[in-house]
Amino acid sequence: MKLVPDRRRLPRVTAVLVLAVCAASCSSSPTKAPRRTTTTSTTTTSVAPSTTTAPSPTVPAGSPVSSGFEPGSVTFVSATTGFVIGVDSTCAAGSCVALARTSDAGSTWVSLPTPPAAYVNRFGTSATAPAVSEVRFADALDGWIYGPSLFATHDGGAIWQQLDLGGSVVALETSGGFVDAVVSPCSTQETCSGSLRLEQAPATGGSFTTVLTGPTVQSTSEGVLALSLHAPVGFVNLSGVGSPQYGLWATRSLANSSGWSPFPDPCAGSAEDSLAAFVAPDVTSLYSLCGGEGAAGSAMKEVVKTQSGHSTVVGQPPPGGDPESLAATSSGTLVVSAASGASELYRSADGGTTWSTLTFDDGGIGFKDLGFTSSRQGVVVHGQPGPPGEYASQLLMTYDGGATWQAVPIG
Repeated sequence: MKLVPDRRRLPRVTAVLVLAVCAASCSSSPTKAPRRTTTTSTTTTSVAPSTTTAPSPTVPAGSPVSSGFEPGSVTFVSATTGFVIGVDSTCAAGSCVALARTSDAGSTWVSLPTPPAAYVNRFGTSATAPAVSEVRFADALDGWIYGPSLFATHDGGAIWQQLDLGGSVVALETSGGFVDAVVSPCSTQETCSGSLRLEQAPATGGSFTTVLTGPTVQSTSEGVLALSLHAPVGFVNLSGVGSPQYGLWATRSLANSSGWSPFPDPCAGSAEDSLAAFVAPDVTSLYSLCGGEGAAGSAMKEVVKTQSGHSTVVGQPPPGGDPESLAATSSGTLVVSAASGASELYRSADGGTTWSTLTFDDGGIGFKDLGFTSSRQGVVVHGQPGPPGEYASQLLMTYDGGATWQAVPIG
């Protein structure tokens, strides 16, 4: 594992169809969900039929979490219920895949069964299949562990089923009763030529079907920030690697599989022309993080808000670090992660006008899964799990809209 952040950015998008954004339409330093008969005689008596309903699945009780748990990916389905996948550094192999669940906003955690897979770090080389690195849940029962392989559970993690989508799953999100996955034709981290596909299935179970296929591009099996859903709207980037001729797509209705259309480049009006990340915090707006060429551990960054078909630069986070990810609330709180020689979280509480900085002097190990569960609560994984590493990965949570972050022990 190389302790440097993923420098690859999503390429500039150049779609030209003007589509309104689905106008439904520091602070303290941190430390480490139950699916008869009638009898006849001389006197006939009707007996009401009885209905037998199968019991609904219940979530596994779980077991104590290993003291060697190191977080790698996080997802929260409510303010209280969340899941983290990572590695158990105390297992015989030294980095066995591990899964933990909290039902009280991170105060306590239990260990859950995991699929028969190995954990693969996004900075390391791919392990033999199956391998996974990310976790997403729609609710307490329906979840997915992926990247590049894909496993699904519909009983809270008691049983996992491996799914084959004909490629590597590089992005997956769930919203409004659907789960969408971006599938790359590549089987390794080396680039290959082919079409990225967007696949969709009911969140409660069922087959995935292709809803969108991109052109032939260069791609890899590595995960990318290429998908954001906020039902009924959705945004996906099928650009691949170094493919400026293609870009972003959007839908006004996830239920309409043929409703995806090209979306204008949010960074076209920005001085920084590379789309690094995007997020839809509600059904009427899209925030995009645009980045420019970096030098000496810094890169210019701009946050663009697209609403009613118009894109406007709303803020410029500090230049330190290469842009990684973006989180936003509908009220205009923004958090940008960046990393180079150090790792930074930049926060704006006024829609991008002013920014504060939280710096980690960690050599630039970066962040993963930055996002808000509510207007006040947010999560992010700092660093990468598994050896080697000078810094252990940790789950950070905020309960005040990103003004302060604290390390949340899991094991």
